[in-house]
Amino acid sequence: MSATAQSLPAALGADLLAGFPAALREAGLPIDPGRAMNFLHAVRVSRLSGIGDLARAGRVTLTASPEEFPLYDSVFEAWFGAASIAGVVKSPDEQESPRSDRPQGSDQLLDLLDGDAAGQAAADDHVRNRKNFASAGEDDRDTLARMRRRLDRLPATRSRSWRPALAGHRIDLAGTIRAARKTFGETLRILRQARPERPRRLLLLIDVSGSMKAQSEPYLRFAHLLTRQRPKVETFCFGTRLSRVTKVLKHRNEEQALAGLADIVFDFDGGTLIGRSLEDFLSVSRHTALVRGAVVIVFSDGLERGDQAAMVHAVERLSRLGHRLVWVTPLAADPRYRPVTRAMAGILPSLDLVADGGSLVALERLVGDLAGLEQRPRRQAARRFSTEVPS
Repeated sequence: MSATAQSLPAALGADLLAGFPAALREAGLPIDPGRAMNFLHAVRVSRLSGIGDLARAGRVTLTASPEEFPLYDSVFEAWFGAASIAGVVKSPDEQESPRSDRPQGSDQLLDLLDGDAAGQAAADDHVRNRKNFASAGEDDRDTLARMRRRLDRLPATRSRSWRPALAGHRIDLAGTIRAARKTFGETLRILRQARPERPRRLLLLIDVSGSMKAQSEPYLRFAHLLTRQRPKVETFCFGTRLSRVTKVLKHRNEEQALAGLADIVFDFDGGTLIGRSLEDFLSVSRHTALVRGAVVIVFSDGLERGDQAAMVHAVERLSRLGHRLVWVTPLAADPRYRPVTRAMAGILPSLDLVADGGSLVALERLVGDLAGLEQRPRRQAARRFSTEVPS
């Protein structure tokens, strides 16, 4: 047996291998305990000469049909890092799966697996793209505290039901009659009703790819603040896959909440497929229900590496389903910024606002901008750039 075959399972680590079936199950594949046991047994007894052999062993033991290969491949890449899936299926007896859009890096990963003990200790964080969050600085904490006091400015909607109110603009006829019965038919007081305001749903879609490495942490702190302080807030992260993180962000401690994200989001600081991620989101009916009537905020630089047409189509559908659609980009921190890339130019007519996302201070201004957005017509983001005179 070669040195590579002997060191491969040890280099990956037992926890990494044992957690892979659970990641597939979370992504939607029907992985039962029997399949998981078969996978771990195959890894232990097989002569694995590289990451490609590991992927093949997983396909044989963890999938039931070729239709499951694309989803399996995407989870495998996210879980084990930039390993190449292309070339895994070389046997003429097996069906070729679609080629991944991610950059190929199998040689680099195999060199890592062949390394000594020091390299093996660092391999787990590298291949899983595990994110380590630093503690918030004093300035950031002050900004978040100011922002917390301004959250009452966020958009609200009127309740459909009428409730008793002292200054309501509609007379509660039934309540007034019931009160009059107690005074022998004399109407001593006219009761009124109103439709109280309730917070509008917020849907946050946060790009955690490599090009957003410097901004993803402030965005997640902002999402944690909204989740803790406001009802009806949903948050998803995306890079090369989609991850729902609302439950983790409900933890009362901000640092522990961010640390918990590293256990469920495996594509931090990696590649980005914005269009495919948004299409995956819209393909799930329970996710689509979250868009209806919501203010949708996408945090991304819009640098699509995949199919731009898919991104344009997905954003246009988000705009139709949602109440408002806001695109927050760190590139807008530069006053000279113009959305001139093909992807951004394509989605601009669907947006209600393109906002600066360069810092937490900029996000503090965004809170005030969202309140004013309610009074403006839809899809006005393009007007800002069309009326400006180029420098």
